[in-house]
Amino acid sequence: MNVTFNTNPINRYNQKFNQCTPKPQSFTGNPVSTVLDTEDALIKLAAEESKRSSFFKPFSDFYDNVTDKIAKHFTSKVVDSKALGYVADKLKNSNNLFQQCLIIGSLITSGLYMEKTLTNDKLEKDRKNTLAVNQGLTFLVSTIGACTLDKYMENWWENVTAKFVGLQVEDGKFEKNFKDLKVAINKVNNELKKTPDLDVFKFAEDVKATMGLSEDTYTILTRNIKKAINNSDDKLKSIPKINLDKFIEKLVKDKKMNPLSSELAGKVKGMGLLRSMLVFGFVYRFFVPVVVTKPANMLCEKYLAHKQNKKEAKQVA
Repeated sequence: MNVTFNTNPINRYNQKFNQCTPKPQSFTGNPVSTVLDTEDALIKLAAEESKRSSFFKPFSDFYDNVTDKIAKHFTSKVVDSKALGYVADKLKNSNNLFQQCLIIGSLITSGLYMEKTLTNDKLEKDRKNTLAVNQGLTFLVSTIGACTLDKYMENWWENVTAKFVGLQVEDGKFEKNFKDLKVAINKVNNELKKTPDLDVFKFAEDVKATMGLSEDTYTILTRNIKKAINNSDDKLKSIPKINLDKFIEKLVKDKKMNPLSSELAGKVKGMGLLRSMLVFGFVYRFFVPVVVTKPANMLCEKYLAHKQNKKEAKQVA
């Protein structure tokens, strides 16, 4: 047997190169069939979507009919009523419209509960009246408590908001200047109560020296005093307080700071709404059900039991 060895290095190199070189791929797919498959998938998807829509159609129709009837027979009458127009006119210049809307909503809810209680034929007359009074008093106590707590937190919350603004505008003294201005105004007003003939500007200079007021804060304070004097027909009794919005407005007007961006201004305004939301939500949703309602119901039961015992004692006598 004859064995032939391939000893040519060039041939060996060509063999290795052919083994390592990848073969070109061949695509035999039909592009027309791919397009048809996509169209079939879209048609199938549309059919499934139509099937789901037809399944939920009775529910959507029912929802539309209900909302239309509410809008026609209830919402339109309420919105166009003279009472709501009167309320809207009184609240149009409110500083905290959100708070007023929460109170009105709670009033409507409590009123409906009271009306439902008084028209419940399954309850005795004494129980109906007592429960209705209980519900009314619960609304009053909770509303007064929420308003008081909201007012109590206003100063602290405004300082928190001022700190937030100072961080956003990168002014480390913004919060301090705002707090100093409020303290200075309180000092002036307290002194005016004690001394009606007070030299207000001289006292303002003393306040500036003792508190170390900045020039910008002192300028706003003196302008506020001048405005109060011009608007006063008699002796000056007090100078108006300046909230955070007014403080920012005056600094921007004096070109001591740049106007707030629309995003930051919206956040500052929303902080006040957030305070009322948290306070009223806590009082109406937690404090009233846990702390007020249960003790009030216990007092109601004790009162009815006492009244029943008294009635039975009279019958025996």
